Amino acid sequence: MAVYKVASCVCVFLAFLSACDAFGTGAPATACMTMHPGHKINATTDVVPQTSASPYSIVVEGSRYTPGSTFSVQIVGPVFRGFLLQARRPGMTTPIGTFSNAPTNTKTTMCTTADSSMTHDNPSVKQNITLTWNAPSAGIGTVQFVATVAEMKVTYWMNVMSAEVAEGPASGASFAKPTFYLIMVLCLLQAAFLLK
Repeated sequence: MAVYKVASCVCVFLAFLSACDAFGTGAPATACMTMHPGHKINATTDVVPQTSASPYSIVVEGSRYTPGSTFSVQIVGPVFRGFLLQARRPGMTTPIGTFSNAPTNTKTTMCTTADSSMTHDNPSVKQNITLTWNAPSAGIGTVQFVATVAEMKVTYWMNVMSAEVAEGPASGASFAKPTFYLIMVLCLLQAAFLLK
C-alpha cells in the first residue's frame, strides 16, 4: 500500500512538472508569426491568453529611428518570466531588423532571420528589461514593437504593442521647428532696423 502511495505521488509530481515546463528556454519557433506561446495545461488543453488590459507596456526611446542605427525598447511592468518581442511593420507579422546585446536571462532568436526576435533564456523572474534593436540599413518605413509577455505559464498577454516609430531623423531638432524660423526672422528684422 505504501509503495502504491509513493508511486502515485511520484506520478502526480512528474505530471505537474511536465505541465509546468512551458518553453522555459525561450519561445518556440511556432510562435514566430502568431506570437502564441503554445502553453498547455495538459496534453490536450491549451492555456488561453488573458483578455484583460495588459499590465505590461512596450516603451520605446523615441518617435523616430534612423536606418542602420540601434534603438532601445523596454518591457515595463510587474515581474514576468517569459516573453517574445519583435519589430514589425504595423499590421504585418514578419519581424524586421535584428536584436543584439541580450541582457541577462534573455537571448536573441531566429524567426525569419538570425536574431530577428528576442525571448527569455530561462524562466527566472525579470522586470523592466531594456533590449537593443538594430534597424535595417535600408529604409523600411514605420515600425511597431509587438510582444507576448508571460507573467507565468498560465497567465500571459498577447499583442502588447508599442507606439509606432517612424523612419527618419530624430524629431525635436531646433532647426526643424517653426518657432526657430520665426525667431531668426525677427532677429534679422531687428538687425535691419538697427542698421538704418
